[in-house]
Amino acid sequence: MNSRTALEGTTVAFDGLSAPRRRYLLSVLYDRQEPTSLETLATEVAVREHASPIVTDEQVRTAHIELVHNHVPRLLEAELLVEEPATDGTQRIALAGRSLFDTDWVTFLLENPTGGQDWDEQRVNRTLETLGPARRREICRILARHPDGFAVADLAAILVAHSEETRLVDVDESARAPVETQLVHDDLPALENAGLVAYDRADGAASIETDAALWRAEWLAEGPLADVCSLLRGDRLEKDGVDEESESVDGSLSAGACRTLEGTETVVAKSCEIADNAEEELVVTVPDTGLLGRRCLERWRAAADRGVDVYVGSRSPRVRDTVRSAVPEATICEPQCDWLNFPAGRINHGHVVFADRERVLLVTRADEPSAPAGTAAITGDGSENALVRLVREHVGPRLDRLQSRCADELPDAESTPLPL
Repeated sequence: MNSRTALEGTTVAFDGLSAPRRRYLLSVLYDRQEPTSLETLATEVAVREHASPIVTDEQVRTAHIELVHNHVPRLLEAELLVEEPATDGTQRIALAGRSLFDTDWVTFLLENPTGGQDWDEQRVNRTLETLGPARRREICRILARHPDGFAVADLAAILVAHSEETRLVDVDESARAPVETQLVHDDLPALENAGLVAYDRADGAASIETDAALWRAEWLAEGPLADVCSLLRGDRLEKDGVDEESESVDGSLSAGACRTLEGTETVVAKSCEIADNAEEELVVTVPDTGLLGRRCLERWRAAADRGVDVYVGSRSPRVRDTVRSAVPEATICEPQCDWLNFPAGRINHGHVVFADRERVLLVTRADEPSAPAGTAAITGDGSENALVRLVREHVGPRLDRLQSRCADELPDAESTPLPL
């Protein structure tokens, strides 16, 4: 089964299970494992719906009407049910022979159609309905990998890049805008209502609800969002900031691994180390003066003195003036985009240290510059490192254009900063 077929099957399963009567119907057929008449099914569905072994004729009649005119045709069309021929003219149906019914999460819900004793059935209904569209499941995956969240416009661009299997830098406004509208008016409000995503309408940003109890639901943890549940439940443990799966036997990082750093001192030390080892080119973007200390300026000055081409970009005039004074040989520029090529006017361009296009440090920080615990970074080393390759792919062409312009214009220290 290819990934597209599996995705379509998962979406069909969510739709089939999202309505409680459909779920009860599938559960009855799962238990019986034989073709069953609609009359018998209506009675058993009513029994489960009302949680009582004795139901009224009216309750059975209501269930029968709903099955005949709504749920059974829908499940037959989705090929989750099949109609068995009968010589006596009685319509009998059974579960279709699909591998979908053998998956752990579907089996769990067929055996526990109310979601289990620890869960409110209404919440299970709402969650199944909300996660039916494949796009919403993808939103949860993206946000789970980035707990700080994204601006809605950036989330839309990422979704387009994934669906079209293209580079993020190649996503244009015409492709992004409709998806952003869909997020704002449909997907994010629905995910927020289900308690899965936090949506800040004022800031135009969304993030995963990391502490939502639903991420601990057994059926969700065994289903198509098992990777999200695993991330949010802390199953992927880190040791000294290194993913265990990325660490080699001798304790060093494997060639494609990335390291996570925590704390201001650790991040600054790594930034200085990268600058010290730069041989030909050192590129730094600095959004503000929070991490712009004397130690960093001295390392950039030392790199320039030994012949390294140093480029420092910032949208802060204060930062640019400070660097001009401390590192006169550096080329000062003003980032027009962040390292993913999103316009810097819409989101912060970020703090990046990039040396020789082989070593990189991406810094994230708390809102309060004085909060060391909120300072973190991810770093990669080596030309084939995944993070290095990603940054090189997005930033490299911009650096080439900047270098060409520097060669043509030879700006002096007091000139307007070159665009990056």
